[in-house]
Amino acid sequence: MKHYDKLFSLKGPKERRKDLSPVLALAEKLGHPEKKFPTVHVAGTNGKGTVCFKLAEVLKDNGYRVGLFTSPHLFTYRERIQINGKMISEEEVASRLEKILSLAKDPTFFDVTTLLAFDYFADEEVDVAIVEVGLGGRLDATNIVIPILSIITSISHDHVGILGATLEEIAAEKGGIIREGIPVVIGESAALPPIVEKGADLTIAKNNSTSIVKKALKKLPFNVDIGEGIRRRPPCRYEKKGDVIFDVAHNPAAFERLFKTVQREYPGKKIHVLLGMAKDKDVDASLEMIERYADHIALLPVEHPRLLPQERFKIGTPLSAEEALAFAKKEKAIAVITGSFYIMNSLKPLQESLALLP
Repeated sequence: MKHYDKLFSLKGPKERRKDLSPVLALAEKLGHPEKKFPTVHVAGTNGKGTVCFKLAEVLKDNGYRVGLFTSPHLFTYRERIQINGKMISEEEVASRLEKILSLAKDPTFFDVTTLLAFDYFADEEVDVAIVEVGLGGRLDATNIVIPILSIITSISHDHVGILGATLEEIAAEKGGIIREGIPVVIGESAALPPIVEKGADLTIAKNNSTSIVKKALKKLPFNVDIGEGIRRRPPCRYEKKGDVIFDVAHNPAAFERLFKTVQREYPGKKIHVLLGMAKDKDVDASLEMIERYADHIALLPVEHPRLLPQERFKIGTPLSAEEALAFAKKEKAIAVITGSFYIMNSLKPLQESLALLP
């Protein structure tokens, strides 16, 4: 569709921006939609998408009209912007893109997408929006909101070229979503000085999405029954189809958590990894972590421009997904398809066929 051609031709900023003035200027032209609904703002190295999803599900189940903004998408751009689990329509995307692009000066893909979501949520009069940070926090386009609650799920090494080489530097960037007088919920791994010293009304939760969501719900001005919503997961987060697991882990900390869960759930079983990774990830450290747990590593065909070519990996065997799954079945292994959001779209037919198995 033509509106997507224009949108996906937009690049990131040519250099790291110094402040949020470009986003604020565009928001002003739109009438500051981000001020027209309450927001829960969620940052973190790992787990933020799952926390956003669970929060939205619980609040939706309790009768609230909930906007959900997450990134990146797995199968369609419209996944990024939802209200009560229903994706924004193609017509809404097209019309709002036309409006925003006519107002934007030298726009970036994520700035436009963020303002499109905020504009939509404002017009649709959501009771609350759950907003996931794109990258970092301090200079992220989403950080123009003044939230009713900030959440930082975890801190570990990722995007070190942008966010900093040390955990403290990364924490300072992600801690940029903290606002004076606004409550903050953090996972234990985020309890670092740049965050702890900044968050006056601070609650520390265990390092898992369920614990973080429970603590967050206690800080929100909503009456809720937690119910089943907190047990649901977004797609491709430890999503099991028979002996195949789909998970979008993409850094060492996430891989370690993923494979420890597999080992705990399937003790003694071999683990075969079907892998694809984006070019901007810490591939060497990730492979080192994967090697600790994997009995076999298959490198999946590259079908997205942001993925690393197979020949750039130091280990692993290039195989199609079908070949790798056949080998895993022969070895009676658990197959774990992981490494990036960007591998999942090409594997959607495979997911659907596995779902049909008895």
